[in-house]
Amino acid sequence: MSFLDELSDSIVNTTKDLGKMAQNAGDLTKLQYDKKVKESELSKLYEKLGQKYYEEHKDEDDEEIKEITAAILRIKEISEEIMQKKGGKACPKCGALVKDGSKFCSACGEKIDDIFEE
Repeated sequence: MSFLDELSDSIVNTTKDLGKMAQNAGDLTKLQYDKKVKESELSKLYEKLGQKYYEEHKDEDDEEIKEITAAILRIKEISEEIMQKKGGKACPKCGALVKDGSKFCSACGEKIDDIFEE
């Protein structure tokens, strides 16, 4: 076999090897992506289950339940503070910012009654 034939065979084999490596890299990337998607779905399912459990047990004297309730209340306080600093309050229906003096929520159209009277 001549030098050029050997070189040609070597180039063909190297190209095939590179093609296989690229295919494997593509397959690996797809598998990693699929894994992340499934992990995200699982996380959402756990969250949904946890919320359901919390709603069913929120009146119980459990430390984790108390911590969640405290976090929910603090988030609500912070949200109200943010709304005040923006010059309004949260819509009682959708939670969107309603500017002082508004008669309707600009996000959902809810009629605003008495949220600005204190």
